[in-house]
Amino acid sequence: MNAKDIIYKETLINAYKYGTAESKIVFQKIMSYYPELRKQAKELKPIVDSMIEEINAIPQEEIERIAKEKFPEDIIEEKKERDFLPTLTNVKQGHVVVRYPPEPSKHPHIGQMLSFCINHLIVERYGGKCILRFDDTNPGKVEKEFYDSFREVILWMGLTIDEEVRASDYMELYYIKAKELIKNNDAYVCRCSRETMSKQREQGKACSCNIENTDDINLDLFDKMLEGEYENGEAVVRLRGDMESKNHVLRDPVLLRISTIPHAIQGDKYRVWPMYDFESPIMENIIGVTHILRSSEFGKMREELQSLISTKLSITPPNFTEYRRFKIIGAPTQGRKIRELVDEGIVTGWDDYRLVTYQALKRRGIQPEVFLEIVKRIGATKSATSIDWSLIFSINRKFIEPNSKHLFFVQDPIRIEITNFTAQEVEIPYHPKLDSLGKRKVTVKDVIYVSGDDRGLLKRGKVLRLKDLYNIKIIEETSQDQYKAEFQGHELLSNAPRIQWVSEYVPVEIIKPEMLYLNNRIDKNSLKKIQGYGEINLKKLKVGEIIQLERFGYVKVNHINNKIKMNYIHG
Repeated sequence: MNAKDIIYKETLINAYKYGTAESKIVFQKIMSYYPELRKQAKELKPIVDSMIEEINAIPQEEIERIAKEKFPEDIIEEKKERDFLPTLTNVKQGHVVVRYPPEPSKHPHIGQMLSFCINHLIVERYGGKCILRFDDTNPGKVEKEFYDSFREVILWMGLTIDEEVRASDYMELYYIKAKELIKNNDAYVCRCSRETMSKQREQGKACSCNIENTDDINLDLFDKMLEGEYENGEAVVRLRGDMESKNHVLRDPVLLRISTIPHAIQGDKYRVWPMYDFESPIMENIIGVTHILRSSEFGKMREELQSLISTKLSITPPNFTEYRRFKIIGAPTQGRKIRELVDEGIVTGWDDYRLVTYQALKRRGIQPEVFLEIVKRIGATKSATSIDWSLIFSINRKFIEPNSKHLFFVQDPIRIEITNFTAQEVEIPYHPKLDSLGKRKVTVKDVIYVSGDDRGLLKRGKVLRLKDLYNIKIIEETSQDQYKAEFQGHELLSNAPRIQWVSEYVPVEIIKPEMLYLNNRIDKNSLKKIQGYGEINLKKLKVGEIIQLERFGYVKVNHINNKIKMNYIHG
C-alpha cells in the first residue's frame, strides 16, 4: 500500500468513526502507525489536508458504505461507543434531578455550555429533570441581560429546562436558616474588619466575636443587620467552623454579608445577602437536586464546607460527581478573564469571533449541535481535557457541509487576460456531491482572476487547469499582478495544477479570526481582514447563510451590497 492509499484509508476510517475527518488526528495516526512514512512528513501533510477536504465532502451514508466494503476489519472496533458520562451513585431511575446553576454576572462561555450538556445527557440517560437555577445572590454582579443570555443558550443547544428558579427569590428563607444556626450556636455575627478576619483565619485564631457574643446578642445583631443599622462591611454572619482546620475554607467562613447595591431583579428590597456556599445547599434542598455534576476546579474544600452547612441545617446533601474542567487551546474559558478582555478593549465585545462565549461562537457560525457532540466525543472525565479548535471545527463541518453551497473566491487577486478566448456561460453545481443544492450559471469573460497564493504557479509556458472550466497556458507577465495566457482546450490534464478563479466578480471582505493567545500571550493582531473577489452569484445569497468558498474555507455572509462582507468560520 503506497502513501496515498494509506492516507485515503486512515482519512476514511476517521470520517467513519467521527462523522467527519480531522486532519490533526489522521496525520498523527499515520506518523505513529507507519514509521516508514515519517521521513516524508513534510511532503505528506498537504496530501492529508487535500484528502480530508475530499472525504469530508462525501455524504456520511456513502462513507459508511465505502468503509464497510473496503476496510471491514479495520472498522469492527471503531463504532463501539465508550462511556462519555461519569458514573453516578445512588441512582433511582426516573428520579434524577440535576441543575444548571449559572451566576447571571456574565455571558455564558463554552465551559458552561459543555457543563449544561453533561447535565442534560445525564437526565436523558437516567430519567428525571433539569432545573435552571440562577445563583443570583451577588447583587453587585447580577445584570438582567445575563439571565436572558443563559436561557437563550440552553434552548439554542436543544437542551431541556423543566423548571426555572432564582436563588434571590428565597431571601427570607436564608434569614430563617441563619437564625436557626445562630440559635443552635453554629453561627455568630462578626463586626471585625475584613483585614482582621483574614489575618485571624490565616493564623487559626478564634475571633473575639465568636468567643464573647451570646446567642441572644448575635440574634439582636443580626436583626440590626436586616433593619439597616450597619453599612457594607460593618457586620457579617460567620459559621462556627474550625479555626484550626487544615482546610482553611472551614475557618469560620462568612455566610451572609451586607450589600446596599440594588439587585437587578429584587431592587433595594434586601440589604443582607447570602454567600454562595450558604445559599447553594439550601437551594439544592428546596428544588430537590439529587446529583451535582461539577468541574474539579470547584474544589473538595468547598464541597466539604457545603456538606458541613447541610449537616448543621439537617439537610441531606446531594451526590457529588466531579470531572475535569474543559480548556480551549488558544482561548480563555474563564468568565473573569473574558470580562477583562472586553473591559480593556482587547476584544471587540462578548461576541468577538476569537472568543468562546455563546455569542461569539453563534456569531461565527458554530452550530448548536456541536456541543453535545463534543461531550460525546471527548467525555466528561477526571483527566485533563484540552480542546483544540480543530476538534470544534471538525465537528461543525459535519453539520454545515451538507447544506453549504460551494462558490468561487480568490484573495489578493491577480489579473489574467485570455488572449484567444471569447466570453461564454458555464453551468457549475453548487455542491460537487449533492445535486439537491442545484446549479448556478457563471459567465466567463476574456479576463479572469486567480488567487495571489497561486503566484508561484504563474510561470511563462506553464499550463494550468482552471477548476471546473478549461486549461490555460501562461505566455507573459505584463506587470506584478497582471498576466496574459492563452486557451489550451477543455480536456482534463492529470499533470496540470488546478487553481481557483473568478471572472465576473463582486468585491469581498472577510474577517478571519486567529488564535487570541499565542505562546500564552495575547495576540492583539489576531483578527485579520482579507480582501478579494468572489463570483457574482454571491449576491444571490442571504445574510446569515453559510457557504464554502472553495479552496478557502467555510464563511458566513454578514452583509450584501456592492461589497460582500463575511466572516471566516474554519477550513
